[in-house]
Amino acid sequence: MNPGNPPDLPPDPRTLIWYDRASLLTARAAATDVLARRGPALRSMLWAWLATAVIAGGWLLAWAGLGWYLDLDGPEGTDLLVAVVLVVLSLLAAGAAAAAFVRVVRRGGTAQRLLEAWSELDRLHPARSLPPGNIPQPLASTWDLMRAGRPWKDTVPLDGRRYLVFLSGKALVWMMAPVAPLMTGAVLVLVALTGDLGQGDGGACAQVGVVGAGAVIAATGLWGVGKGVRHYAWALREARARVSEEKTWPVVPARW
Repeated sequence: MNPGNPPDLPPDPRTLIWYDRASLLTARAAATDVLARRGPALRSMLWAWLATAVIAGGWLLAWAGLGWYLDLDGPEGTDLLVAVVLVVLSLLAAGAAAAAFVRVVRRGGTAQRLLEAWSELDRLHPARSLPPGNIPQPLASTWDLMRAGRPWKDTVPLDGRRYLVFLSGKALVWMMAPVAPLMTGAVLVLVALTGDLGQGDGGACAQVGVVGAGAVIAATGLWGVGKGVRHYAWALREARARVSEEKTWPVVPARW
């Protein structure tokens, strides 16, 4: 197990050894089944947006509390205590949410990297140099079926189209769903920078709070779009690679 990977994710395939393609394809199928669910998991999006809401809200409340205190005429000791407690609690909540968000990002990035490594594993030269072994029919790739001399019509629908249709669905959700928060965050930043949020120290604090909250929301939306684009690019790359194999393989392959 790679010490840099979460314990419930498959290891890096480059650290493993196989003695035939049957065992390689069996491990690959189990790993990609786990990683295809974990990489673009929609629950990761929900956790990310929950953490973003807490970060933005904590940042906004902290600056609102500071602005409230600075605008007071003749503040007393209790006012300072309330302001300090509000700022500290808000920043602590925002910090805890930021740590949770970083964990979601790192976990998703690790799962995506492993998914890309495992999905291309069977096409690498060392993998294709292995003896075939007893390959289960559902796990055989287009290359394995062609190598075994199966008819062309039995190989066409197996790999490329399945990768593109079934594995790109979540990627489209990841690309489309964050667009609205991304635009909302950008609008908040523009409004705070160009609008009038009050006079004096309180207005300045409100402006900083709104700009920070909007920037956090926009950054999370941009991250979500980027994650969806990366997953869709992987699905499209896998589909093209396998469809290319189907098109370039001889119509009447030689039996091995």
